Amino acid sequence: MTDDIAHDLRTPLTRLRQRLDAAAAAPSAEAIAAAQAEADGLLEIFAALLRIAQVESGTQRAGFTRVDLSAIAESVAEVYAPAAEERGQRLAAEIAPGVTIEGDPALLTQMLANIVENAVRHGREGGRIAIALSPREVSVTDDGPGIPEAERERVFRRFHRLDSARSTPGSGLGLALVRAVATLHGLAVTLEDAGPGLRVRVALPATAGAGSR
Repeated sequence: MTDDIAHDLRTPLTRLRQRLDAAAAAPSAEAIAAAQAEADGLLEIFAALLRIAQVESGTQRAGFTRVDLSAIAESVAEVYAPAAEERGQRLAAEIAPGVTIEGDPALLTQMLANIVENAVRHGREGGRIAIALSPREVSVTDDGPGIPEAERERVFRRFHRLDSARSTPGSGLGLALVRAVATLHGLAVTLEDAGPGLRVRVALPATAGAGSR
């Protein structure tokens, strides 16, 4: 794992060095800003790696409380609606009220946010994104290019990115964090063809509660 991380960090570190060399050779606000952007990207990668390691350690399980997953889903849908609108996408949410599970609210929010962000980023421009929550599962569906079946397990690995996604921003850590958070909470994450597009399903435990608000 250490070799993989070192290999995948080499590219952004090389870009940062090139930006710094350019800024040193011809100082300008633009060159400095470009180097700062590369440095910020590296900091985000390290922060994500530390977050994944923290989640995988399982220490946060001790602080689990009853979490209103319906409220989290509604909040995430509201937050990402403007980003979807910028790409001409329609974000629809069908959220059952009062769905609750034992967990960490911040981590569950991060998990769902990562899934929805991927859908917005890789979904078709002018397409549709659907967020659905029931007492049995939460799912996010887009009508983009989807993920080939042979790649669906690999995308949960750190830094793994599909060739078709390399032209879009991202570190390749978003789904790794999704899997880590899901595992911590005893949830199962699966990817399936949405014909067209991708559907991400997170199966909820039998102890998930549901009620009216």
